[in-house]
Amino acid sequence: MKSFSIITFALLFSIRIVSAQTMPSLQSINLKLSTDNPVPGQQVTITAESYDANLNSASIVWKLNGAIFQKGTGITTIQVQAPTIGKKLNISITANVADGRELENSLSLGSGSIDIIIENDGYVPPFFSGKIPLSYQNTYRIIAIPHLASASGIEYDPKTLIYEWTKDSKSVQEQNGYGKQVLTLTEDIIPRQRTINLRVTSRDGNAKAEKIIFIEAQGPKITFYNNDSLYGPLYNRALGDKVILGKSRELSVLAVPYGFNKPNDGVGNLSFTWLVNSIEQTALLASQSIVLRAPSDTTGSSNIQLQVKNGREILQGSENGFSTIYSAKAIDTNNNSLNNSNGI
Repeated sequence: MKSFSIITFALLFSIRIVSAQTMPSLQSINLKLSTDNPVPGQQVTITAESYDANLNSASIVWKLNGAIFQKGTGITTIQVQAPTIGKKLNISITANVADGRELENSLSLGSGSIDIIIENDGYVPPFFSGKIPLSYQNTYRIIAIPHLASASGIEYDPKTLIYEWTKDSKSVQEQNGYGKQVLTLTEDIIPRQRTINLRVTSRDGNAKAEKIIFIEAQGPKITFYNNDSLYGPLYNRALGDKVILGKSRELSVLAVPYGFNKPNDGVGNLSFTWLVNSIEQTALLASQSIVLRAPSDTTGSSNIQLQVKNGREILQGSENGFSTIYSAKAIDTNNNSLNNSNGI
């Protein structure tokens, strides 16, 4: 029994010695890039490193597409320009070190880019042509428009590429794959900055690009407009923080809740709390507008405040206000507002 144990141990020891002698050696030169996925024309730094040779004293030759780019003693870093999409830049290094060895390595550098469009479903008024920021608890879409090309320089159809989306370093598995160029997300109840990473590759893996974006939601906003009796809401000019009641001594004001989750018609889950000189107007709880009338033969001002809350999405709330100015003498003004500003 003892002799069998000794024989087994000797056999195992012999196998370990042979295995150690046949292990491949580590690569003598490693090439490190400042970025693995440059955009066309971007400056890329390439650094040569070695764990078993002193490259600082070595005679080094760098070549680009077979032509000498730089040479000299200890040139371990170079900068190159990423090629246009569809093209490859072949980079090689040869180093003659002090012990007589010749070390070499090479890589192929391509390029690509990705444009990103972000759309969210927060409310905007009809015919609004601008873009509003992402609000808390909105659902939003990230649309990728990649620019990758084959070796012949022809750009790939975005629908034929493979998309790998990650959110905060976690893969969004159900939205990854062939042709998945749109990522749909809903903001969590805990507001924080999101990191979205996208890697796009061609089906053969020869072309690739990567994009990282940071998304942070903010609170929705309220903007006031003159709700003209003849022309309707005048969305081209927002009311300022001081509103003058002119000759008509009456003004209808429409509140637009930009970024809130609400249907295009109706108020949905929103509540509107209007206060005139700090007195709540309970009859206007579901109304987006208020009609202001100046008292007869009176000079003075009133303070108008509005609080909007979403009864379902608790992070969606905002407040805004303005003051109205009226005089015993009718005041004529072209726009019924002081300090008017465009947009929201």
